[in-house]
Amino acid sequence: MVELADKTAEAAWKIRNLEDFDARLERAARRVDELTGRPEAALVIYEAALMKSGRPREEVAGLVDRFRETFEDEEEPLTIPRVSALMKVEGDEWFFGDRELRVLTGQLLGQFQHRVAQYNYLDERTVLRRWADSYDTRLFIRRRILDTEPVVGVTGAFDLELMQYLRVIAGGDTLVPTEGVARGLELLGFERTSDGYETLARAERVALHLELPAPVVGEMLEEFAREGFTGFPAPPGG
Repeated sequence: MVELADKTAEAAWKIRNLEDFDARLERAARRVDELTGRPEAALVIYEAALMKSGRPREEVAGLVDRFRETFEDEEEPLTIPRVSALMKVEGDEWFFGDRELRVLTGQLLGQFQHRVAQYNYLDERTVLRRWADSYDTRLFIRRRILDTEPVVGVTGAFDLELMQYLRVIAGGDTLVPTEGVARGLELLGFERTSDGYETLARAERVALHLELPAPVVGEMLEEFAREGFTGFPAPPGG
């Protein structure tokens, strides 16, 4: 445990002392802003469901944007109940022609509609963000039992990466444990792991040491991986 703590502190030091740290931080923060910029909870949920298709995020976001442009109405906001109603009568073209994605989206919207009803003094977006950051949600993931998590987990459709993607775009202080994040950690000196839960735990600990939001650190790690970056400064005494 001490060795892992030392590696975490060392990794955080290496990142913090990069000559271009500020520029990397700014780029990462901008990418996170792009991910988390949707104001409508229903469209955040819709986007996460469409990611189940395996299509690139840009293609998924484009379809969600077209849905908003088609149905937005100043007098009728795109609330969870309204989006649910629209999706019951609209065609499968809003789900890349995949009926299973349509069913999944309806299930997720229904789960969060029930959640919102439990907190009728909060707006939908706040309820979604609180779910993403709640102690209970974190605990189900930390214990590796996300399939029993009572909101998204019980649908049985989301693996760890999809669950984490939804939490991130909902505004949660977490990250997606992708192959890129795992590779970024490896470049910083961690042992290689294919365990997404371990990748998530390591990256979140580095974020805590850096005192930065976890999604931002996740984006920085992804960038290291894309570059194959090895030019980290050597820690004192290293």
